[in-house]
Amino acid sequence: MPLAISVVIPAHNEEKYLPACLTALSRQVHAPAHEIIVVDNASTDSTAAIALTYGARVIHEPRKGVAYARQAGFEAARAPIIASTDADTVVPPFWLALIGEHFRADPALGAIYGPVYWPDGNPIEQLMLRYPFVWAQWLANRIHRDLWWGSNFAVRRDVFCAAGGFPVGWSSGEDNDLSLRVSRIAPVRFRIALAVNASSRRSREGWLRLIRRSATDVVRRSVLRRPPGLMPDFR
Repeated sequence: MPLAISVVIPAHNEEKYLPACLTALSRQVHAPAHEIIVVDNASTDSTAAIALTYGARVIHEPRKGVAYARQAGFEAARAPIIASTDADTVVPPFWLALIGEHFRADPALGAIYGPVYWPDGNPIEQLMLRYPFVWAQWLANRIHRDLWWGSNFAVRRDVFCAAGGFPVGWSSGEDNDLSLRVSRIAPVRFRIALAVNASSRRSREGWLRLIRRSATDVVRRSVLRRPPGLMPDFR
């Protein structure tokens, strides 16, 4: 059976960023057969209408939360390979081709992921994501404790199901949680060449608050066995 890919994009009030995301996906070169799924996650703007103008399948998930949206999109996906990105992310023109090449070359491969850069971030943010963050992901991959972001990974549908899907009750960290579970049951590849560009809007929270919240969430998940706290909503 020819390899095909479903691309899932969760979107809550993303009319500002979604056009650039979908334009990049419409300009893929040498891409395998694919479908684009936009999950309208309780949006009150023109997110769904914009997605339809680009020919995307629109799935409606009324329960607000990125984990709910990702899970709904993955469950609706028709292809054996499911790729994940975000509405504020622009993928390179070879993104789908490179994903397809790796899964085609290695039938045992469970998932693949790459870095996420913030080209609109300040110089320090850009350096952090291009070097320390990439090094950390490279090391995590080497020790089979993978940590991917929801804006840049792809996984086999059967591996995703075997791993148990996303923790839908979580307000954040659902992508990291899935990556850790997938890395325990299947081979995972990290490719620096598979980099994407995303917005730096998350940094509006402030780095001190972001680090403190992230540290608190690690304790909640790893020690208290509780879901992460609420994540501020930036649009």
